[in-house]
Amino acid sequence: MKLFRGNYIFSISIVVLLSLWILGSWMKLINPIFFPSIQEFLLATQKLFLHKSFMSDIGISVFRVLTAFLLAFIIAVPLALLMGSWKKLHNLFSPYIDFIRYLPVPALIPLTILFFGIGEGAKISLLFIGTFFQLILLIIDNLNNVPKEYLDLSHTLNFSKYKVLKTKLSSIAPQLFNNSRITLGWCWTYLVIAELVAANSGIGHMIKEAQRFSNIPDLYVGIVVIGIIGFFSDYLFKKLYPHIFKYKT
Repeated sequence: MKLFRGNYIFSISIVVLLSLWILGSWMKLINPIFFPSIQEFLLATQKLFLHKSFMSDIGISVFRVLTAFLLAFIIAVPLALLMGSWKKLHNLFSPYIDFIRYLPVPALIPLTILFFGIGEGAKISLLFIGTFFQLILLIIDNLNNVPKEYLDLSHTLNFSKYKVLKTKLSSIAPQLFNNSRITLGWCWTYLVIAELVAANSGIGHMIKEAQRFSNIPDLYVGIVVIGIIGFFSDYLFKKLYPHIFKYKT
């Protein structure tokens, strides 16, 4: 795979870790209560993908994460542009954003159930809260670092307020792309918490059930699957960046 070409250190580290895992399992150095053997892990993976509804769990989790992330992005970008352009608006919203972004997401579970019930709304809202307030802060920071020359040129050419906003957005587009990559990763980290809310599907629900019944191999499969999805989504962002922003490469 192109993913591993040229990255020999990473490839070697994977081989070393797998070798240590196999050796540790064979020599019974690994306590199965805390960590499954590689045979148990592979059997659990086969069972989940072939004999259970794990693929649908993955699908619903991806849907929840992408929905929450897209909602956060769609709302955060215009609001950040407005806050970055009008100081009064910034002074109005900034204290609320700073307050909410420090709240632990698990503490908001009772409130999300109260307002959205136990359906998809509660789960997506938790993911949204964990993503939106971080993303908007990053965008505002990017806007504060727009080169002064761009703004001076906009005023010299007597741009309308709309064109000035468009100029700012074009200026921060590469940083916005990278910040989206980062906050999508954050969104995934809140998945298990979100799927604690009366869920009967999703990777987080599967992990919770595995923990409940001390099914350690299934628990690790769920964790690894989340990591793999996150790894490849991050890889996709990195591969798209030079194609979208050719002038930055």
